[in-house]
Amino acid sequence: MSDVTSEAPTRRSRFLGGVALFVSAWLLAFAADGVLSTLDDLSMGLGAFHGLTLLREIVAAIVLAFAVFVALILVFVPQVPKRIFVLPAVYAFWANLWGWPLAATAGQPLSSLPLDFIQIALAALALYQVRKLSGRFLLRATDLPVKTHLVRRTFIALGVVFLGLLVAMPIVGAKLVASAVEEHTGGYIDFTSKGIEAHESVFTKDGKTVRLIGMIRIGEGRFYRDLFASFPSDALVLVEGVSDEKGLLKGKFSYNHIAGALGLAEQSGIQAEWMAKKAGETAQKPAADAAVPQVSNVIRADIDISDFSAKTVDFLREVGELYSAPSIWAAWRRIQSMSDRYTDKDVSAIYVELIDKRNAKLISTFDKNAGGCATVVIPWGAEHMPGIEKALRARGYAFQSRHALNVVEYAALF
Repeated sequence: MSDVTSEAPTRRSRFLGGVALFVSAWLLAFAADGVLSTLDDLSMGLGAFHGLTLLREIVAAIVLAFAVFVALILVFVPQVPKRIFVLPAVYAFWANLWGWPLAATAGQPLSSLPLDFIQIALAALALYQVRKLSGRFLLRATDLPVKTHLVRRTFIALGVVFLGLLVAMPIVGAKLVASAVEEHTGGYIDFTSKGIEAHESVFTKDGKTVRLIGMIRIGEGRFYRDLFASFPSDALVLVEGVSDEKGLLKGKFSYNHIAGALGLAEQSGIQAEWMAKKAGETAQKPAADAAVPQVSNVIRADIDISDFSAKTVDFLREVGELYSAPSIWAAWRRIQSMSDRYTDKDVSAIYVELIDKRNAKLISTFDKNAGGCATVVIPWGAEHMPGIEKALRARGYAFQSRHALNVVEYAALF
């Protein structure tokens, strides 16, 4: 037989004793994380107390960090009973890195309680199994079964790890990219279990309403059409869109290639159609006073390419070529080539021009034109939103609400 249920203490190595203590301590921390999460979510959901959040986050970070070592132990130390620890370890990664499908309700009051209850149930089951095996809540080396054919088991484990990495790395990579985008845009872009959401925030001051809508360059056509149709007819709309009066990019900067490959639409095309329609409607309206020229309530509040530095123009030209690359490998080679030519200092300076300089033009346009308007709509790229919010707050505007808008459903990509 390859498995024996007991072994003399003298034959147990210190290594196995340390492993048994480590996985047992991790399981207790996992249980504590579940209890703290439940209490914290209940107290915040009921609006009573917020003092557990920091402790909860510290314990959760420890549990997730050491879950990596628990996973390696389960693969490479066959003496540790997998039936006890595998579900808590899988949960630790799933809940923190993905959370689907329960993550779809994240941010709503008490929405994390189902996850908390699952964690407590898994911890209780695992601790029950540990106590049933050892009579205690901490395993010792003498509680672990003997395993033979360790070399063969190690090679099998290596194969399992390799296959697991093939599956996990794209998922983890996508999650990291999504988290970076969400943080960079101040939460105006959100990757949910069903698709990609944009967020709209409403600010008010002295009866004036400002709608900030974090935009994404490509999405489902119905998203852009429904959004533009939702703007009040009398609202001032400050749209983005860098002009190229001198033809410095020569039409090379476009998202059409990517949008077409994904079966999606490009924002700029639908926005141009909507603006042309608005201009036509304005031209057909009779003037209240013939001496006063009519002005459309849609204003392009952006700058021209020529306002950028030569380095930024070169960078945009290369990004345009990147977007039109014929294949993923061609795009990757261009990315590598660009990384060799642009230093971190260059990228920081380019970012200031692309975001901060354009934000300054937008806010200047807002200050000049928003005075007599009850509603102002600003549908700009989501990466601009944190800076625009800051400028509005500095002008005395108060945050009122935020809601999500469906940009892309993953099902639409297939």
